[in-house]
Amino acid sequence: MSKYKVCGYDMEVLHARQLEIAAEVDRICRKNGFRYSLYGGSVIGAVRHNGFIPWDHDIDLCMPRKDYEKFRKYCKKHPSEKFFFSNYYSEKKYPNNWGKMRSTNTVFQEKELVGLNIHNGVFIDIHPIDNILPFFLKLQVRIASFWACVHHVKVGMQYPKNFKRVIYKIFGILPLWLINFNRDLAMKLFDWLPTKYVYKICHPNNGIYPIKRSTFEELIEHKFEDKTFFIPKDYDEFLRKRYGNYMEFPPEAEETECCTSITECKL
Repeated sequence: MSKYKVCGYDMEVLHARQLEIAAEVDRICRKNGFRYSLYGGSVIGAVRHNGFIPWDHDIDLCMPRKDYEKFRKYCKKHPSEKFFFSNYYSEKKYPNNWGKMRSTNTVFQEKELVGLNIHNGVFIDIHPIDNILPFFLKLQVRIASFWACVHHVKVGMQYPKNFKRVIYKIFGILPLWLINFNRDLAMKLFDWLPTKYVYKICHPNNGIYPIKRSTFEELIEHKFEDKTFFIPKDYDEFLRKRYGNYMEFPPEAEETECCTSITECKL
């Protein structure tokens, strides 16, 4: 039993659901030769805890863009009764630039997505990793984020009433397919080029900086709870640049209160 809770449930219940989803993604990828890796805090969890960070409420995966697109198309072609891959191709009002693999018989409603009429099951995040040119990276991120915000405002998500919202509403006159085409174009701009560096343009956080392509192509297997998933071979370099001394536990006061943005759960 964990001391951490989510919507009144023991955190371990949520972790068990997410582990089932991650195991299904792993199965699909191994079967079809798609590359994927744990990402961010989930890599710390694997290395430091051999599983979840105890207070963490999600699993993050990433895939090189080509593998991500193959995975997305596979999920569309092979629908499952237990799992559903949410993305802006499978659901018109889905807002994020990355996808979420969801459990269909659960509810994990995020406050910001209430009212969008999209799937709201327990999820793990799956981020595409795109080719980049370092001198163009920040502009590429801004363009992709701009079109995501246009989509958010168009489908009715809450957004601060300021001049940016006015601009997003103006561009929101465009049809959804064109808005999605534009954010696709921004993220995939250099995918035709075998660049030395890549980045998670779909969801920039913890700093915007080039990452070596090999980080998400040269992988090793690592224990995660009672499963085995892939992580970057150079995980130490990757994590230290992103988090500093990732092996040091944060003070208990800094452990983020879990899931304050979740309005409803059925695990």
